[in-house]
Amino acid sequence: MKNTYLINKPQKDGKAALCAVTAAEWLAAVNANRYLPTEHRRYFIADCIEEGKEIDRMIIEVSYAEYKKWNSRHTITERSRKAGKEYQFLSLNAVLNETDDITLLECLRSAEDMEAAVISEMIMDELKKQLFAWKPWAVDLLAYYLAEKKKSCTAAMAKKYGVSEQVIRKYKRQFEKFVKNFFEGVSF
Repeated sequence: MKNTYLINKPQKDGKAALCAVTAAEWLAAVNANRYLPTEHRRYFIADCIEEGKEIDRMIIEVSYAEYKKWNSRHTITERSRKAGKEYQFLSLNAVLNETDDITLLECLRSAEDMEAAVISEMIMDELKKQLFAWKPWAVDLLAYYLAEKKKSCTAAMAKKYGVSEQVIRKYKRQFEKFVKNFFEGVSF
């Protein structure tokens, strides 16, 4: 890797221009920078140019505004590079086991099994229809059971249907038997 140092040097006309300097001259400018206040410091950026197999790294003096832009991009790039070392990227079509020809995609399961969700919803809709046709109160019991309020719903159901809690407990036994028979008849 070849390093090239470009710093601003005052010219005869009073203006500063970028000039190539030695590493020692650049290091002297950097060392002089350490004790200067922020507004008087000199700022440098690094830029790499690849020419074939050779890399030419250029250290260039820039304004503070340019340095801030470069530093922001450079910091993001470096964080991404370091984080990238912690992960390995695999193709979903990569064969995991050469003897079985199983790919990574075949091993991964979807977080949401759409087919199972649709089938489950269709079964629940059919159960609700059959419960309503059998006994209208059975749909209310299903809602309580699904909400995990099997034990606490007895009083509310008794009040709603104007019957005793004992009758509701009888309804629950009938309901459970009906639902069990329903699911025994459903083929998955």
